[in-house]
Amino acid sequence: MHLTTAMLADSAQVQGGKLFVLGGGFDTITTRSLPVVHRSLAVALVAVVSPEERHRDLVITVNLVGEDDESIGVEAKGRLRVGAPPNLPPESSSVVPIVTPFYNVRFKEAQKYGFVVGFEGEELARVAFRVMLVSS
Repeated sequence: MHLTTAMLADSAQVQGGKLFVLGGGFDTITTRSLPVVHRSLAVALVAVVSPEERHRDLVITVNLVGEDDESIGVEAKGRLRVGAPPNLPPESSSVVPIVTPFYNVRFKEAQKYGFVVGFEGEELARVAFRVMLVSS
């Protein structure tokens, strides 16, 4: 499996095999005070699953880390099982949109962060962003 898309969004969902994103593709969260709670964040992904990876559990993890690469305790783990549509040639890969929502994420510090997307013990992507303190 590999990813063609990995982005941060305010909200995202998958409907009918398509990815719908609201407020996506940003890399900065601004705040006037710390700590700050961001009510809704989503990691929106588009994965390409090979024929060899179909019909088995694919374990995907998404972990929020700080600029020191240490987990800040916000994480998700899920299993993806992809079948083959009847009209897909057997040697073709499947394109699969995936959304991992996070609610009420608390950021204690203004710094760089990243959602690390993992698959079978390897980092597939890192969605980097920053939290910045701004004056009023």
